[in-house]
Amino acid sequence: MFDKSVIGKSFPPFSFEVERGKIRELALAIGDDNPIYSSKEEAQAAGYDDVPLYPTSPTTFTFWGNRKMIGQLVSAGINVMRILHGEEEYEYLAPIHPGDILTGVTTIVDGKTRQGQSGSMDIITTEVQYANQQGIAVLKARQVIIVRE
Repeated sequence: MFDKSVIGKSFPPFSFEVERGKIRELALAIGDDNPIYSSKEEAQAAGYDDVPLYPTSPTTFTFWGNRKMIGQLVSAGINVMRILHGEEEYEYLAPIHPGDILTGVTTIVDGKTRQGQSGSMDIITTEVQYANQQGIAVLKARQVIIVRE
């Protein structure tokens, strides 16, 4: 059962560089051959300053940028071996470009336990606030995970 005392717990910040190649790799992995994701020139011709982020790029930020995420969840009493993906959403607050250094802080913002016929489920919401190298808030990413017990 989820320990509600960890709601509001924030973990130490993590930082990483937004890489042009990773944007291109994500677009290719999902079958999007739009040249704006692989060429700065094509992106500029389409009206962008640089190669834009793919809309779902923040999913990769969590895995590439925060290498301590699993341990952080475990330290909060979350059974990571029983996690199912629930949902995720992103709120872009300012442009993010290749070469930006983002710093994220993950916080557990909500949690509840639901009983079902086959057992209980913890439904946990985390939020990551990202700022760029100038300290400007650029992104808020929320993720709902389900932990089947």
